[in-house]
Amino acid sequence: MRWRSKRLLFLLPGVSGVLLFYLLPFLEVVRRSFLKSGSGAFVGIDNYRAVFENGAFVLAVRNTFLYMAVGVPLLMGISLVLSMLLRNLLFRRRLVSAMLLPMAVPAAVMVLTLQILIDRQGVVNGVLTKVSEQIAAFSAFSAIDYFNTEWALVVVVCSFLWKNTGYMIILWLAGLAALPKEVEEAAQVDGANRWQNWHYIIRPGLSGSFFTIGMLSVLQIFKSYREVWMVAGSYPQEHIYFLQHLLQNWYLKLEFDRMAALTVILSLVLLAVCLCLQNKLDSCEKREKNF
Repeated sequence: MRWRSKRLLFLLPGVSGVLLFYLLPFLEVVRRSFLKSGSGAFVGIDNYRAVFENGAFVLAVRNTFLYMAVGVPLLMGISLVLSMLLRNLLFRRRLVSAMLLPMAVPAAVMVLTLQILIDRQGVVNGVLTKVSEQIAAFSAFSAIDYFNTEWALVVVVCSFLWKNTGYMIILWLAGLAALPKEVEEAAQVDGANRWQNWHYIIRPGLSGSFFTIGMLSVLQIFKSYREVWMVAGSYPQEHIYFLQHLLQNWYLKLEFDRMAALTVILSLVLLAVCLCLQNKLDSCEKREKNF
């Protein structure tokens, strides 16, 4: 009983912080989602109905989830492959330090770099113009204003991968370092090839890393909004109009009731994604134990 009380006292500061700065404000947002902004009158689910009937909401949801469906698998897959290649390099420590450089670059510098590269008179178009003089097939790509065409989402995904791949590689390397090398060496002695070693030893051992890196990748998708906003503004090309644009525009219009309703919806969606990933992780662990 004495040890239990000490554990509770040890957890009290962290629990109090979560309760005071996260849970209580979120409950206030939930309450406001059922009220009319300004008057404070109770309107039931009218705010939620207004959100779902809004055309900009439909567009933002489609773009955000397309961005997530493309960016998260690419980020996880590319970083995993690169971490496997870097796993046994002798000079890995120097590379690990360099991989964190994109995350240390300020958003303003990253935006300026993007503008230099992909502006209509930028480096990419300049190179393509030179190439098109030799190869006519490239002439169609030599004068594209990328952030004002359907290529905008491709540019956003590429910048997202550039900024976050190094960090995810480090997380994969940490998961790989925790795997017992004796098991892999024993499997190789028994005649296991690389695919069998990956499928039966490495992949099951990385199940926890899959969950953690998957959730962090989803969160990084939502955090990448500021670079998009700094390049394209509050009303960008329709392929990169995300939910964060919608929230900001509603904030500028003082539509706090719709903002509260949309925040609750996003929180429930992220909770569902987290629970699905956790359930998938638990099922994989059970299957591996039974195996």
